[in-house]
Amino acid sequence: MMGIDKMIDQKLTTKRTQEAWVKKAIKTGMTEVEALAVVQKMAAIKHVKSAPKPKILSSLSNKTKLNSAKKSDFFADVLLPLSEIEPALSTALTVEISQLPLWPEVMRSLPNEILRSALFNARNRKNPRAMMKSEPVAVIGDGRISYRGEELRQDDETVWLQLVHLARRHVAGQLIEFTAYSFCKDIEWSINSKSYLRLKECLRRMQATSLDVYSKRLERGVSLSMIPFFEYEDSETQKKLQRWRVRIAPELVELFGDNYFTRLEWKQRLQLPDGLATWLHGYLATHRIPHPIKIETIAFGAGLTETNKPELRRLVKRALTNLVNCGFLTEFDVYEDLVTVKRTNNKYSEC
Repeated sequence: MMGIDKMIDQKLTTKRTQEAWVKKAIKTGMTEVEALAVVQKMAAIKHVKSAPKPKILSSLSNKTKLNSAKKSDFFADVLLPLSEIEPALSTALTVEISQLPLWPEVMRSLPNEILRSALFNARNRKNPRAMMKSEPVAVIGDGRISYRGEELRQDDETVWLQLVHLARRHVAGQLIEFTAYSFCKDIEWSINSKSYLRLKECLRRMQATSLDVYSKRLERGVSLSMIPFFEYEDSETQKKLQRWRVRIAPELVELFGDNYFTRLEWKQRLQLPDGLATWLHGYLATHRIPHPIKIETIAFGAGLTETNKPELRRLVKRALTNLVNCGFLTEFDVYEDLVTVKRTNNKYSEC
């Protein structure tokens, strides 16, 4: 699925191409009003590219022209060639209107590196959380992750999945607004003050973070704060806001890429208990045909602290049983600490 930055390359300069783009966006989950709004944003910057070519002074030795201009006007008169302006302008515009990929309403998505890591570990959320100081996070496969902030668990990932889902319909970096009621309803938490407080704690926890992700496909690292901005009360009056406001780091678009992310069936995840079952749901979904994996590797990737093998085997079997019950797996087998599974086919959940 292409983001808006990729769609710029399609040169939506005619009404026909714009209408085709809108139809495609609607099919992938965006409303007509939202799709038209994005097209308008793209159209609003067209006049910059179509502006008249800048003047280029034929010679700086032309004393008449230089003397007749005020000193403050000097840099306004001596302009760069268009060939030097256009590359920088194009880069700026691409960053400005980049957007996450689109996916169906019944799905949620995250980059593969995140789902294959212990960034959102599977420990019991009721246990004390450690403060991490730019510490490495376990990753299964290629890539490296370091994290600074309060330890994140699977309930934080549920909130993060919903935030990213809401952000996909906006230009990267735009504010997302929602009520605590609607958010808790979407993630199927109880509608009460305790859930609202829990949601606020998750958001504040992810606001005070620094995340560095290195991937071979990017050939470099991406550094970001997971939630650069979160507002739930008026800073002047201290009154609670009806609609909370959150901004997700625009750098997240780079981690998604064109197809380096995994779609998760939201209904399935919400049926699972937070912990190893939800972590395995995400990890196994990153593979169309999951390969056999050792129990020790699962414990490493999920950030578990349990080292007793019989207990680990029991925890993994219970989580896999939950995945069968929710319809994600058709069957699984644990033999000599090696886990094999078979996924249920789903047209939406391809990587």
